[in-house]
Amino acid sequence: MTARRLRLLTTGRADWNILAPLARALHADLDFDLGLIVTGGHLDVDQGMTVRAVEATGQPIAARLSWGEGTPASRAARVLDGVAAVLTSDPPDMLILLGDRFETLAAAQGASLVGVPIVHLSGGDVTEGAMDDAFRHAVSKLSHLHLAFHEPAARRLRQMGEAFDRVHVVGNPALDDLVESARMPDAELERRLDAPLGERNLLLTFHPVTLQPDRGRAELEALLGALGRLDDSWTLWITAPNADPGGPDFDARLRAWSALRPRAHFREALGRAYAPLAARCAAVIGNSSSGLAEVPTLGVPTIDVGDRQGGRLAGPSVFHAAASADAILAALDRAFTFRPDGASNPYGDGRSVPRIISILKSARPRDALLRKPFVDLEAGHG
Repeated sequence: MTARRLRLLTTGRADWNILAPLARALHADLDFDLGLIVTGGHLDVDQGMTVRAVEATGQPIAARLSWGEGTPASRAARVLDGVAAVLTSDPPDMLILLGDRFETLAAAQGASLVGVPIVHLSGGDVTEGAMDDAFRHAVSKLSHLHLAFHEPAARRLRQMGEAFDRVHVVGNPALDDLVESARMPDAELERRLDAPLGERNLLLTFHPVTLQPDRGRAELEALLGALGRLDDSWTLWITAPNADPGGPDFDARLRAWSALRPRAHFREALGRAYAPLAARCAAVIGNSSSGLAEVPTLGVPTIDVGDRQGGRLAGPSVFHAAASADAILAALDRAFTFRPDGASNPYGDGRSVPRIISILKSARPRDALLRKPFVDLEAGHG
């Protein structure tokens, strides 16, 4: 049987952390011919040129699409045009997309315009504080096969009119090797961090809250105000925000704040150091989805600050905090008493990749996938 030709799009460090275990398995499976399309923040100097982390895995890169300078709209237009051109010149059987980025939506539009079926991971999730919420749902409606991370997300996809037999609950593939990757020895981790671990450590990631008029700047200042009240026994590890509107301003603010504090370390990207560092922290804090969807598997509590992740499924190790310094410090106090015994991660059990592989192998042929019904729930399901 001819191998199924797949293209998998990755836009930056966040989605690559989730997609890497799947890409590795697809590359090793003779039933698939995989090629990566690398774009977005991966090729952005300000985002740390994380394409190097993709290259280091040895995965085959079929195309590199720089989004260049400019606004999100102009960047999205370049990604749309580039993806459409790549898929036209070398048409695959399916394009695999993850999540909710604006450039992911652009890629979905490009694939739709040239007739390539889309496999969408992480559809049906909710993030009420970010424009990503609408982007994610739009990608789902353009997609032909859905790999949801949990049952509530799958239920929302069915509610959106997606055929029941095209919606599968698989879990988050990032969890498949998260615990193993977190076992990096301290010496190797400190070499990658270029700094020693502290007596007590916190890991911070804070992205723009794109549906707020100030992009969440007041929330960021409340978080920094809370962290500034911690004593000197704490070492803070701070990662760069993403490339959403407001991202460059947040980046500059976090760099400047870190530079004034000897126990605060700013890093553009952590790559393979992210999981082992998170595992050694007393808590992860900020508003990144990784704190809700991945960190719980490590038995580490998360303080989710503000509105960005509003409505997203969260397990018992996640402590929500309003955007005030007092509320954030109170959430930290609650988190420090958390005991992981018996806690579970609602995003999966660490066996997602085999499920996804099985679904992709049994998927309909390309032309059949493209003929997509809309299911009216009042009339029954298909």
